[in-house]
Amino acid sequence: PAGRALAKNFESNKGKLDWPVKKGIVKLRYGTQPHPINRSLTIKSNGVRIATEKNAKVRAVFNGEVIRVVYMKNINPLVMIRHGNYITVYKNLSKVYVNEGDKVTTKQEIGEVFTNRITGETILSFSISKESSTQNPASWIYKMW
Repeated sequence: PAGRALAKNFESNKGKLDWPVKKGIVKLRYGTQPHPINRSLTIKSNGVRIATEKNAKVRAVFNGEVIRVVYMKNINPLVMIRHGNYITVYKNLSKVYVNEGDKVTTKQEIGEVFTNRITGETILSFSISKESSTQNPASWIYKMW
């Protein structure tokens, strides 16, 4: 019942959720679009990539429970948070402040975005899914156009 209530509450905030970082610009949008380098190709993005400032803190967009913290060789950590039957994923972190099983609240800092030492870019990959279907984050996050 609590999970169902959380999902209903999450749904009622469609278009009103806070950004996962305080400042940012969407560099890659959701969906099928031209490849950024080779325009004759297309890519399918299951989320968005947000460019932000160095040492930017990543924040949970809504109350939930951390269901996975993934550390893999040669890939920066990611955090998955369950909001009833919705899941938000925060990828390309340099630091993680939460553990699996932690309850988080809206705007709670869950980590820091990784900054690429070569390019100097600080980019968060962020996605939302309902069960197994991806959602367009721009439909959920306030003024993400």
